[in-house]
Amino acid sequence: MKNNEQKVMLTGVRPSGNLTLGNYLGAIKNFVTRQSQYKSYIFVADLHAITSPRDPVELRNAVNDCIAMYLACGVDPEQTIVFRQSDVLEHGIMGFIMTFQTHMGELSRMTQFKLKSQNMGKNGIDTGLFVYPPLMSADILLYNTDIVPVGLDQQQHVELTRDLAQRFNKRYGNTFNEPDVYIAPVGNKILNLQNPTEKMNKSDGPNPGTVFLMDDLKLVRKKIMSAVTDSESVVRFDEENKPGISNLISILAATTGESIESIEKRFSGRGYGDFKREVADAVCDLIGNIQSKYQQFKNPDVLNKILENGAERARVVASDTLNRAKFALGLK
Repeated sequence: MKNNEQKVMLTGVRPSGNLTLGNYLGAIKNFVTRQSQYKSYIFVADLHAITSPRDPVELRNAVNDCIAMYLACGVDPEQTIVFRQSDVLEHGIMGFIMTFQTHMGELSRMTQFKLKSQNMGKNGIDTGLFVYPPLMSADILLYNTDIVPVGLDQQQHVELTRDLAQRFNKRYGNTFNEPDVYIAPVGNKILNLQNPTEKMNKSDGPNPGTVFLMDDLKLVRKKIMSAVTDSESVVRFDEENKPGISNLISILAATTGESIESIEKRFSGRGYGDFKREVADAVCDLIGNIQSKYQQFKNPDVLNKILENGAERARVVASDTLNRAKFALGLK
C-alpha cells in the first residue's frame, strides 16, 4: 500500500449545465479539502459531454465556465493537475480497451442509464449513454487512482471500475490499481428542495428545488425559504419521515461543518422559519463567496494556460499506464 503522500485522488466533471449546491457539497468540497494530502487530478470530462449531440460553441464555453467555477470553489492548480479530458488522447484508447472488459448486463444495470433511458424509445437511446461507464473507468484507472470523492449517485460507477480493474488484472496480470470511493458522511446526497425524494440535479434547468452556484442570491434565499418541510415544526433529522427538514439539516451541516446533533439541539423548540433563515444565510454566504472568485477566473488566456500545463503533466502518467495495459494485452 502507498504512503498517504503518494496516494492519488482524482475526480472528473461533465461540462453540462450549471453546477449545483449538491455538486459542491457532495463532491467538490471534499476534493478541495483533501487536494494537498494527495497527488490530485481534476479534469473536465468533455468526451462524456458528447454522448448526446451538443452545440460546439456552447460546449467550448461550458468547459471554460466549468474550470473557472472549480477554481472559484478552491481547486488550486499548483496542488492539483487540472486538464481537459480530450487533450489526453489516452482516455479514448483506454476507454475502448475497458469496453471489452465490460458485460452488457453490467451496463444495463447502471442507475444513470436506467433513469435517463426511461423516457426514450429504443431508437432514441444513444450508444454513448450506454457505454460511457467504461470510459469513466478508464479515466480513473489511467492515473493509478486510490481515491475518488463522489456523491452517492456516482458510487456505482466507481464500484464498476474496481470490478473491471480486478477482472483485467486476473486475466492479464497485475496492471491497474483498484480505486476506493470516498463519500462524505455529511452532504453526500443533497436533495431537491421541492421534491426531497430526488437528488438536486444540474440538468433540471430552471427549478425552484435546485440551487445553482450561479443563482442570484435573492433567488437562492427564496428557494430555501420555500423548501418543502412538514407539519411537525420540529427540527429533527429523520430521512424517512422528515425528508425535507433532513435535507435542510444536511445542507446546513455540510456548509458550516456543524454536526447534525448540534443543529438539532440548537433549534430545539424553535420553528422552521428561524431554521430556514439560518440555512439561507449560510448558503448565501458560501455561494456569494464562490461567485465573487468565479469572476476572477473568467480570463480565457489564464484558463487555457492552466489546462495546457495540466494536460502535459497528465499525459506522462496516462501514457505510461496505457503502455502497461497494451503490453499486458499483447498489443505492444
